[in-house]
Amino acid sequence: MWRGRDALHHIPKSSFGVRMVAVGTKLYVYGGRNKTEGYNDFYSYDTVKNEWKRLAVLGEEGGPEARTFHSLASDENHVYVFGGTSQGYGVTPNSHRFRTVEAYNVSEGKWAQLPDPGDNFEKRGGAGFHVVQGKIWVVYGFASSLTTDGKIETKGEKPSARSVFASAVVGKHILIFGGETWPDPKGHFGPGTLSKEGFALDTETVWERFKGGDEPDTRGWTASTAATAYGKKGLFMHGGKTPEYTRINDLYFYAVNSA
Repeated sequence: MWRGRDALHHIPKSSFGVRMVAVGTKLYVYGGRNKTEGYNDFYSYDTVKNEWKRLAVLGEEGGPEARTFHSLASDENHVYVFGGTSQGYGVTPNSHRFRTVEAYNVSEGKWAQLPDPGDNFEKRGGAGFHVVQGKIWVVYGFASSLTTDGKIETKGEKPSARSVFASAVVGKHILIFGGETWPDPKGHFGPGTLSKEGFALDTETVWERFKGGDEPDTRGWTASTAATAYGKKGLFMHGGKTPEYTRINDLYFYAVNSA
């Protein structure tokens, strides 16, 4: 069942375009915004002590810039942030996108920028971003146009370009579902063209379409994570935006038979 928690200490502001990952028993929350302002906060939440802690003011204490619609990933000792959009929209003039990966060492409490992928790699937001068997993967995303670029050549039934899709890692596979395949003229205030396709990428570079069961409807902007249910690992998805520009609150699980 769902359970709310009245946490202690400094609690983050209500926001959208924010991202969160887990390392051990702590959650790490980065960036976000509301309609009129962006947030420059980086927080941790200790799930054992039930305590929030503000770790940094982004862009002011040696760390990366504040941003929204970025992507977060983690391994045993790091939080990684990729891409996204600077605050903009009246908060910071002339907003811009990012292409670099910043790594936060949770043991040392320090940020470091990883090597820049170079000018041929488009700056983007809304990308899939995962650590798989010691390698960081950036999957698709939104740049000046939707992009599938990158140095990895893949085979199989390959998805079309998309962003803001559900995604998760199960073993050596990256699972994706749905997403926005073409942006709306109204930007984030319209539905865009959305998908109801599911794909699995074997990170040995082969794509495969997955179907079956009680399939979810078309959607994008969906919360997702890898998890175990019914004794199997797979992709959990919650909510999102429909082609009718309505919000949904359903919960789906796609089980992987082998990973």
